[in-house]
Amino acid sequence: MATIRSYTPSPNKAGLFFRGPVGIFVIVAHVVLIYFIAASLGIVQMPNLAKPMEAVIIDSPPTEKSEPVEVIKPQMEQPQIETPPLADTIPEIEVPTDEPAPAAITAETSPAPPVGETANMKVNRRVDPVYPAQSRRAGEEGTGVYRVLVDAKGRPLEVSVLNSSGFPRLDEAALIAIKKWAFSPAMQAGQAVESWTRVQVKFELKNAG
Repeated sequence: MATIRSYTPSPNKAGLFFRGPVGIFVIVAHVVLIYFIAASLGIVQMPNLAKPMEAVIIDSPPTEKSEPVEVIKPQMEQPQIETPPLADTIPEIEVPTDEPAPAAITAETSPAPPVGETANMKVNRRVDPVYPAQSRRAGEEGTGVYRVLVDAKGRPLEVSVLNSSGFPRLDEAALIAIKKWAFSPAMQAGQAVESWTRVQVKFELKNAG
């Protein structure tokens, strides 16, 4: 009759294989350690898991040269201002004296003009001369004869002293006044013409003293 014996492995032999996951982990760890040692010694070549980094230099696009912008200044036209003739814009201003003129001033056309002058030319507008205050205080009196060039419109163009009154201030006052007169121009063949005439102005003080 045969005898059957059960086989029971010894704890030393079966412990490594029957420890479960711990034994497997220990085995794997040893294998990995042996692999890295062999790779470090050059026995086993480790696979290249990652590609080496390559540096790529990208050229920057060429810069465009910007041309300077020309600044155009606007041209403004200045309006032309027409100024009227000076003679037409100056008003006739008479300077009043500081006191009433105690003088009698008479003006009349001088008789017997020479050839080329018009005698007794009619005066349409007469402006009396202003008796100078200094002449009144100094008692200056006199009669002057003045030569006047009258144009075709009856306006005095030139006034000059022909015979002085004897005092420059009186002559100056007479010239200023005569330049403001208006005459009836001389007539020739039915047309107004330019002509000379004479004017007499008398300066006489009244109630003097």
